[in-house]
Amino acid sequence: MPEGRTRLDIGCGNNKMPGATYLDFDSKAHPDILHDLNKFPYPIKDNSYDEIYAKHIIEHLNDVVSFIKEMERILKPGGTVFIATPHFSSRVAYSEPQHTRFFSYFMFNSLLSFVNLDVVEQKITFYKLFRASGISFLANKYPDTYERFWTYMFPAENVTLLAKKKVS
Repeated sequence: MPEGRTRLDIGCGNNKMPGATYLDFDSKAHPDILHDLNKFPYPIKDNSYDEIYAKHIIEHLNDVVSFIKEMERILKPGGTVFIATPHFSSRVAYSEPQHTRFFSYFMFNSLLSFVNLDVVEQKITFYKLFRASGISFLANKYPDTYERFWTYMFPAENVTLLAKKKVS
């Protein structure tokens, strides 16, 4: 991480991002900030972090619109948020009873309509076999076609988003 940048890892569990402040609901993860992630606002000041990582947490939340608004609030202008979640075609999406919803490539477009964040990069990721076969390239070049016609023939692993807070 570049010198002087601040990083927040939300829902880190035991897979913590080095150099980050850890926010989690589970005391067993030994977070820096213990908080129920379904209760807003989070106990963090506005414009506090340059980077936020939320890997495999958004699918567990009850109110994803409030979550994305909270990401915008906590980010410094020009800051970035990285979100990763199982794609709706992944067996992982349906394998945990704590998952409250399933995500497509286009779900993030809908969520970002509520906030002042711009997409930097958005991807559908795949297991190794499908990465090697070129499906990953085609799915990311033509995400609508992939999700409409190819999804269940070639299931994805995750959908990821890197977004940046606009500088006003």
